[in-house]
Amino acid sequence: MDCKELARIFYALSEPKRLCMVKLLLEREELCVCDFMRIFKESQPKISFHLKVLREAGLVTSQKRGKWNYYRLNKEAPVIPCVEKLLKDVKLEEKIQLEVKR
Repeated sequence: MDCKELARIFYALSEPKRLCMVKLLLEREELCVCDFMRIFKESQPKISFHLKVLREAGLVTSQKRGKWNYYRLNKEAPVIPCVEKLLKDVKLEEKIQLEVKR
């Protein structure tokens, strides 16, 4: 991994919503764009932008099924174990937790 790759990862994780997305993927394993739209109450273009940043940083992978893309953490990314440790004790906002339970 070089400095540019690491900077891309730090950029991807520097936004609170993207950190929450990673945390959710740690807990749920796989979510589709529609799940993220419901949880964050955001439009599809906004959610897709955040997921694109995470994908370009190599943190998530996607698979298209029907009209939706499904996202998972990229378990082969060398930083994922570190990210898991950092986010292990992080609590999601209550409103996000409520939407996840639906």
